[in-house]
Amino acid sequence: MAWLILDKEALLSRLTGPEHEALDRAATDWTQGNPLDEIAHEVAEDWRGGLRRVTTLDRRADAVPSEILIHILADFRYRAFTRLPGMRSLLDERRVAEWERAMAIRDALAKVSYAPPDEGNAEAGTRAPLPEITVSHGHILD
Repeated sequence: MAWLILDKEALLSRLTGPEHEALDRAATDWTQGNPLDEIAHEVAEDWRGGLRRVTTLDRRADAVPSEILIHILADFRYRAFTRLPGMRSLLDERRVAEWERAMAIRDALAKVSYAPPDEGNAEAGTRAPLPEITVSHGHILD
C-alpha cells in the first residue's frame, strides 16, 4: 500500500452525491479561507502525530497510510460536517458510528500494520525506538 496526501479531493471522492453537493455549498459559503483544505491538514496532522510514535512517516506534508485511509476520511468527514454551516443534518447514525470507529482506530494505532513510505519520502528519525527485550533466564514457554 502507499501513503496518500489527505486533501479535499480525497474526501469528496468518498461522499454520496447529496453530501458532496451540500459540502460544496457550505464550503463556498464559508468566508474564511478554504475550510476543507484547513480541515484536511488538521486531520492529517492529528493522525500523523499518533503514527509518529509507531512508524516512520512519509516526509510529504499531510501524507497518510492508505491502510487506514477509510478511518481518516471518516474523521475528516465528521469534522467537516460538524464545523461547516448546515452540514450537521448529514450526520446520521451510520456516519457517527464510522467516526466513533475511526477514533477507536486512532487510539490504537500501535495495533495496526503500515507499509513504510517510499524510501525517497521517508522522514529521517521519526520512528520511536522500540524497547529492547532481553531474556534473563532460560525459561521455555509452552
